[in-house]
Amino acid sequence: MGRTVATWTENGMLYTLTASPITTEPSTKEVKHSVDMISVYQYLGNRTPEYGTGAKVYNHAKNVGAKYEAAELNTPYYQGKIMLYEREFLDSYFNTNSTTTAPSEEDDDLPF
Repeated sequence: MGRTVATWTENGMLYTLTASPITTEPSTKEVKHSVDMISVYQYLGNRTPEYGTGAKVYNHAKNVGAKYEAAELNTPYYQGKIMLYEREFLDSYFNTNSTTTAPSEEDDDLPF
């Protein structure tokens, strides 16, 4: 527990402030890191990929054992199943296997 630092009474309530030392021991709790699962559409900067890209990505994910999952989407523009993939997998896929490119940090419309 901690050491009492201050106590006071206010409006009929007793308040006690305690302090405890900071420990540098590792926590015994296992921390699970969330994996960034996104769709191809999101990965491409909210752009619709060229026809057939989704099927190619899905087949490649199955072949290499990549993690993927299905999700339901219900928007005014699209209703149905979408596939989500780990960002690292999509990075690898779009850097080596596809003619569809990942979003660029540069603006290609610049005149210079």
